[in-house]
Formats: sequence, C-alpha cells, structure tokens
Amino acid sequence: MSEDYWDQDTNEVIEEVGVDDGTENTFVRVNGSNVTIEPGASFAEAVKNVAENAEFGKFRVFLNGEEVKPSTAPNIFEAGMKAEIRPYDKAAAK
Repeated sequence: MSEDYWDQDTNEVIEEVGVDDGTENTFVRVNGSNVTIEPGASFAEAVKNVAENAEFGKFRVFLNGEEVKPSTAPNIFEAGMKAEIRPYDKAAAK
C-alpha cells in the first residue's frame, strides 16, 4: 500500500497547507470551495466522497494544515476540523 497518495480504489494517501478560515466550521476544502462535513462523519468516507465529486482519482489530504496519510488519518471528523484535498501530482510529490 502506497503512502504517497489517497486512491479512490484502494483507500491509499499522498506539503504543509494552511486551511484556517477563522471559523469553527467542519469542512473539506477542494478547488477553493468548502464542503461542510457533519461532525462524527467517517473521515475516510467524507474525503473520498468530496474527491469523487471533484473528479479526483488520486489525491492528497491535509488536516488542519498537515498532510495526513491513510494510516494516520482519524476515524471521524470532529467539530472544527478543517481538511483540504488536492489532486495527486506525481511529478511534484516528494
């Protein structure tokens, strides 16, 4: 299992990103927009759903500004968590 990116088919993940918008909302940011997430929702399922709607096959996940790998992702979204997903760019990945 790769630790470089999240993959829609295999539940896998792939820079430090600031995602603080000054609110206590719980959301996933994608393509510059925030998708509100209900606290208590499955973290993996929520980010996969947002990625699928954004038509990302492989993507990177950042939580509160830090990259999250599939093996270290939380089980659920807690109130105030702010995540961001970005398409996986193999050429730019380290």
